Amino acid sequence: MYLRRGAYFFVDQAGRWHNLGRDLAPALAAYGRMVTTTWSGRTLGEVIERYRTEVLPLKRSPQTRVNETAQLGRLQAVFGDMAPDELEVAQLYQYLDRRRGPDGSAAPTAARHEVKLLGHVLQKAARWGLATRNPVRQLERLPRTKRMRYVTDEEFAQVRELAAERMKIAMDLALLTGLRRGDLLALTWDQVKADGVEVRTSKTGAGLLIQRTPDLEAVLDRARRLTPQLPRHHVVKTAGGKRYTGSGFSAIWQRLMRKAIAGGVESFTFHDIRRKSASDSDTVSDAQERLGHSDQATTRRFYVAKPVKVRPLR
Repeated sequence: MYLRRGAYFFVDQAGRWHNLGRDLAPALAAYGRMVTTTWSGRTLGEVIERYRTEVLPLKRSPQTRVNETAQLGRLQAVFGDMAPDELEVAQLYQYLDRRRGPDGSAAPTAARHEVKLLGHVLQKAARWGLATRNPVRQLERLPRTKRMRYVTDEEFAQVRELAAERMKIAMDLALLTGLRRGDLLALTWDQVKADGVEVRTSKTGAGLLIQRTPDLEAVLDRARRLTPQLPRHHVVKTAGGKRYTGSGFSAIWQRLMRKAIAGGVESFTFHDIRRKSASDSDTVSDAQERLGHSDQATTRRFYVAKPVKVRPLR
């Protein structure tokens, strides 16, 4: 592939140039389809490579693409030399039991995500005519580990007090809007309209209009006053006026959390603020709408960390 005058091109063996468009993700997927004949599918590694090239670039969330790239690499290292139809259920259970994290401890959640992704790879392999079996479907229902850390008002205030103004704004916006970190860092002033903040969530594609309230307006006003004033593009921006990278923002958060832990606060993640936004809502319905979930079951199971208020019969 080549980049010429803002567009991506593929040059085939005959020297012909094929315009793949200006967006990299669809261009990579188109490239994958054009070179499919070079992949025999004899090994699971080749199937994973085709999935990485054709399917992964089209996933909506950039963070999902990053995460699954790493997951596919681990799966390829373990199962890559096997034929797709050689994979057995027992081998998947062994993977679930033996998967370890960087510190050597068991990593059941990571293993569950990776095996689930492998099931999707095998589903695509069946569609491509490269596999006839999907042993992931034969596994016992894999339990989803629930993280139910609830950040109290006192803990939130303690950490916020230690934070610089930019992080305070990010924390306040996360609490008020319930946005995921990626959607928050991607938020631009063009999305701030007269009637609210328009968001198309990266993970699910849900369209939200977050109504403007005095509290939200006050946080947005503080964000407008951040220096430098130009470029005025991202609502949450670095000292240089640019968008935060995920890794850069995480590094700042980790430094802040280390200071908070030294002060006696129990560690929590930035994503836990999204759970607090849901848990502090008046109703589960309010939480569901703010978080952009398609049903209340997800909201109840993974995001509401406090008892739900109910009325007695009489």
